[in-house]
Amino acid sequence: MTQNFLADLKTTLENCIAELDELHFMFCQNPEADFTGNRKLSFHDYIQFMVQMQSKSVSNEILDFFEHSLAAPAKSSFTQQHFKLQPEGWSFLFHIFVEQCRELSDQPYHGYRLLACDGSDVNIARDPEDERTFIHEGEKGYNAIHVNALYDIMNHTYCDFLVQGKKKLHERAALNTITDRYPDSVPAILMADRGYESFNVFAHLIQKNMKFIIRMKDINSNGILSAYDLPDSQFDTHIKTTLTRRHTKETLGDPNTYTILQQTTDLDFLDENCTYYDIEFRIVRILLDNGTYICIATNLSEEDFPLEEIKKLYRMRWSEETSFRELKYTIGLVNWHSSKYDGILQELNARMILYNFCEFVTAQAVVRTRDNTKHIYKINFATAVNICRAYLKHSSDEIETMLLIQKHLTPVRSNRKYPIRLRPKRNRDFMYRAA
Repeated sequence: MTQNFLADLKTTLENCIAELDELHFMFCQNPEADFTGNRKLSFHDYIQFMVQMQSKSVSNEILDFFEHSLAAPAKSSFTQQHFKLQPEGWSFLFHIFVEQCRELSDQPYHGYRLLACDGSDVNIARDPEDERTFIHEGEKGYNAIHVNALYDIMNHTYCDFLVQGKKKLHERAALNTITDRYPDSVPAILMADRGYESFNVFAHLIQKNMKFIIRMKDINSNGILSAYDLPDSQFDTHIKTTLTRRHTKETLGDPNTYTILQQTTDLDFLDENCTYYDIEFRIVRILLDNGTYICIATNLSEEDFPLEEIKKLYRMRWSEETSFRELKYTIGLVNWHSSKYDGILQELNARMILYNFCEFVTAQAVVRTRDNTKHIYKINFATAVNICRAYLKHSSDEIETMLLIQKHLTPVRSNRKYPIRLRPKRNRDFMYRAA
């Protein structure tokens, strides 16, 4: 760890906020008037306030941020500022912070960034009129958004995300959008689960020159592999086919060469000018300890990434599930301060920025333990978030802050397996917030 990493990271965030401040007119509802006058809640303070927000009511958040000063702005001041900046402005801030932090902390794996893509639902305030998010279920129904996130496994940070209303959910389309805007200059291996199995997804990744490891439905199911003659055992082979929508004597008579897609099946690279699309990828079928199989599609070579390496890499994508838990409950994503969709998007960006900031900090902290300890230890992320919030507010001594973070550890208990129990989770109502 460099001695000034924490100060450098905060300076990076401040510089990103300053850059957004210079360009805020591009993202405001009323560019000529918004954020132009002298206000109790300046543009800089508004951004920092949003990033440092916890799970309290807005009034108590303001009192905490301004240290219970009589000069603290009223709740109405925050509300007026809140909707001046459009969600696109927050997205701009998130992406430039991610880009600049890549220079401060980057841990490639054999020259690749390991990326996991997955999605998670988050309930929001009930609004039956919102067709994007309202789900008619049960007596009253509920509203929810779906966060599609691209997660850097080695650096434990989010690179990109895209929000969809739960009612309009389309995970594969979201992944294609995220893939298309990924920077070409950074080699990556993208990992995803069975929900992303699609020729269209594979084609987007191949066109982007990205490597991928995506789980597929098994050969005995109704997925892509059910159409091919594959052995009912562990294997490592290639599939090469030509995708088309044409029903001709040639395509119908040669199923080993052509795969005919239905009109309802998405493939963005087929149109009236291009009626055939050649695609090739590797299929790995792995036998698990419990006697079942999983199938994985990849375009990684057998020489550099043999079967056991593919198995190891796919297991690593589970860390994104852990990150969703920390984002929701440690950072406080489930505790919204707005009921409006645009306000929720702003808060989501702010939470993502804080999460990345805290992960960059904890990655630099040194874990010191005795040689005879029972467990391996890691930094307690929940405590680190609390300390990072305080550092952003007060700019205390960097060395003392890092030592304080390093003091709070939690044991790593690896190889634990529990069944996933799906339980309905209500939105945290605005009336019931801790003081």
